[in-house]
Amino acid sequence: MAGALIHMKLAVMRRDISGPRSSWVFGGALVGLLLAVATIDVATLNATHDSTVRDLLAVVFAVWTLGWMLGPAYSGQPVLRGEQFQLQPIPRRRLALGLLGSAFVGVTAPVTFVAFTALVAFGIRLGAVPVVVAVPAVFLQLLFVVLLSRLTAHLFGALSRSRIGGAVSALLNAAMLVASSSCWVVFIAVHSVLTTGFSHGFSITVRSLPSSWGVLAVEAASRSDWPMTVLPLLGLALLTALLWVAWTRSLGPARWTRATVRGSGADRAAPGGRLSSGATAAVYVKEMRTWARDPQRMQSFVVAPAFAVLTCLVPLAFHSTEFLPFLGALTALMGAVTAANLYGQDGTALWLTVLMPGSERADVRGRQLAWLTVFAPMTVVLTAVGIAVGGHPELRPWALASTVALLGGGAGLLPLVAVTQLAPGPDPREIRNAPLDHSDVTGQAFVMMIMALGTAVPAMATVLAGQLLHEPALRWAGLVAGAATAVVCYALLGRAAHRALARRGPELLYLMRTGKEQRGKAGEGATFIQAMPAYRRRLFWSSFLVGCIALFPQALVPLLMKVSGKVSRVWFLALYMPNAWQWPVIALMSVIGLGSFALAARIGLSELHAQRS
Repeated sequence: MAGALIHMKLAVMRRDISGPRSSWVFGGALVGLLLAVATIDVATLNATHDSTVRDLLAVVFAVWTLGWMLGPAYSGQPVLRGEQFQLQPIPRRRLALGLLGSAFVGVTAPVTFVAFTALVAFGIRLGAVPVVVAVPAVFLQLLFVVLLSRLTAHLFGALSRSRIGGAVSALLNAAMLVASSSCWVVFIAVHSVLTTGFSHGFSITVRSLPSSWGVLAVEAASRSDWPMTVLPLLGLALLTALLWVAWTRSLGPARWTRATVRGSGADRAAPGGRLSSGATAAVYVKEMRTWARDPQRMQSFVVAPAFAVLTCLVPLAFHSTEFLPFLGALTALMGAVTAANLYGQDGTALWLTVLMPGSERADVRGRQLAWLTVFAPMTVVLTAVGIAVGGHPELRPWALASTVALLGGGAGLLPLVAVTQLAPGPDPREIRNAPLDHSDVTGQAFVMMIMALGTAVPAMATVLAGQLLHEPALRWAGLVAGAATAVVCYALLGRAAHRALARRGPELLYLMRTGKEQRGKAGEGATFIQAMPAYRRRLFWSSFLVGCIALFPQALVPLLMKVSGKVSRVWFLALYMPNAWQWPVIALMSVIGLGSFALAARIGLSELHAQRS
């Protein structure tokens, strides 16, 4: 049984390696190996206190365990699941053994095994006996995280079609985005911990976690404390056995789950009263109901404020409150980025609009109004809270002008990007609550982010002019410039969007029906990005990503801080350098950012020229 399931898993892996998700597979494997090597390196660090390395290794193992627990919410359910074999006359324990064997086939389990060999490296620095103890601890810990992941996958599967599941997935996505953008903080924290060590309470807490029991056993073996060597290993084995029993029993029909009902008889009255009499109002009502019921829309609704709040809270660890007034601006920006695939999320329901000539304008305007209704109040409240809590009166013109401009720019760009950069995916009835099971919106998100930031340039330039000329009135005129930009973007970009929808409606519907693998074959409806070979498309968006990170947060923001004289190091690499090296590092980051954008532009222009010819 195990052999057959392993062959099935290998067949699926061969398809992933050669299919559209190959970049995810290879990229994930590379990142995972780098993290595994970094974990082993943690076990070899030198610290002021002997217990610091033990506690730091326990924290890293807890992060790996958390990653296995939360993985099903982000990357989707396992390839082979128990419910797929419900109608097969296979004993549950035999099926469980087969599924467990297939769980070790792939990328994640071998990479995690490499990371857990840090226990052996930790034992080597303590003596020969701890190395012997570390070997079974590595295998027990790997088996523990695999079984734990299977149980959490069962739980997330029950939540996958619910709005609660969408909110949980959104919070995880926001935390991952903030963690990836704030990775410099980790290195700074590790350097501080190696010098001062962890607090006593934190050390006790992290050592009590099951993910730390292997570390405790190895350390106890170095002291010849045999009861404390055996007890953590026995506890880990017993907990693993309990997880095995619970997972085996969960392989039957999931009778305790139920389908999510996207509406009820009590909700028959359309919100808006008389407003629902026109075509635009009808679309508005439909969109508001979709925002309230659809798990994908729930993700967009939660990710934006969660990302903004977490991003602005990270600098508080360095006693910096300069980012708090921009809570609302970040929310508006991420609200536009996460909701940019409006038509792609609707799936082939686009045919309802295509078959009604002249309905495109009402469809676009209704979606714009609904997005503003959802995000504008939230953005205003967060801006007010950020200004009140963070202080910094000199930043208020910047925060208010950028917030207003990004709200209008997001509302204008939202339908335009959704039409011109549509990312096809499964119909709503077929999706699961995991980002990798949805449309591939990476390129679309970068386009939306760059264009939305561009809509805030006039307002920011006005405020900057007032700052340089020491004219308070001109600084506050940035708010007027932001409002004017917002109105123009809403009107003109919305008009461009409904015209593009009327012109390209059939091609967009074809893209939605054929899926991601057929995007480059959509005839005249395909853009030059969609017609690129896969490897050039990956290079194109990778260049954009590197350019955004290097030019904006690592070059322009430190430059403005140096010019203004108000320096907060936070996560900016240049500001952690000696004074003599800060300007050269800023210049280097600017060159890297501009060079990356130039490479992306060259790829795009060459592909556009090739497509036209």
